[in-house]
Amino acid sequence: MLNRIKLLLLVSIVLFSFSVFPIGTSAEKIGNKEKVIQRFTEIKDINKLYERAKNGVSDVNREVEKNFVAKVVLQSTDGLENGAVQTYSTSQLLKVSEVNGDKIETYATTTFYDISDLYNGNFQTNDSSNKSKYDSSISVRAYSTVYYTTSSIDGEDYTDLTKVSGGWTILDSTVSLSNRKVNFGATGWAKSGVGYVQQTSYNNPTSNSFSYSAPSSWAPISVVKNGRIFGVTTWITRKRGTNSVWELQLVYNI
Repeated sequence: MLNRIKLLLLVSIVLFSFSVFPIGTSAEKIGNKEKVIQRFTEIKDINKLYERAKNGVSDVNREVEKNFVAKVVLQSTDGLENGAVQTYSTSQLLKVSEVNGDKIETYATTTFYDISDLYNGNFQTNDSSNKSKYDSSISVRAYSTVYYTTSSIDGEDYTDLTKVSGGWTILDSTVSLSNRKVNFGATGWAKSGVGYVQQTSYNNPTSNSFSYSAPSSWAPISVVKNGRIFGVTTWITRKRGTNSVWELQLVYNI
């Protein structure tokens, strides 16, 4: 048996150690009437979304999506057991509307993290009964969806976080999960006169899925100015048997 390890999966930067400023500034939040131009049916089936992400299908320009950060760094304490994470993402355009002549687009961006065991550089084979459906080396598939709108305020582009959802799918029957945490937020420069805002929410789901709406008071955040942190961070402890323990931290920053 391998020694007990802790493996940190750090994707992008560590998010959200701030307080919430209750400031709403988008056109929708101050009572202006929204005119819906187009509405699209959201794909919610996780398997369909996974295939869409893995095949590179997205309603957001791929060059734009490259700016969405999902970087993986692996660290192992004993050097005997290692791991790998493969990420895939897909964005859906859900709605196009207008407020006072300004175009508003609503998106849902879903990211998948396939978490695999490695021994001496080779993938471990687990749960062969799932070979036809999943890569047999994958022990956990984590996923998160960020719902947000894009708009222009005084000629500058902003995004407004409205909701996050996601979870963890166990693909190896010898694995158990615990210590779930979900932090999400939208920190950065709001419109002129409001300034830099720090908006975060801290949650502890009790099951392997979650869904949280952002407070309606949260302000849209500038896309172009520095100091922007916009997305979701999830934590989980993954345990196999009695010896192998990983701590998984996944960050997705739009």
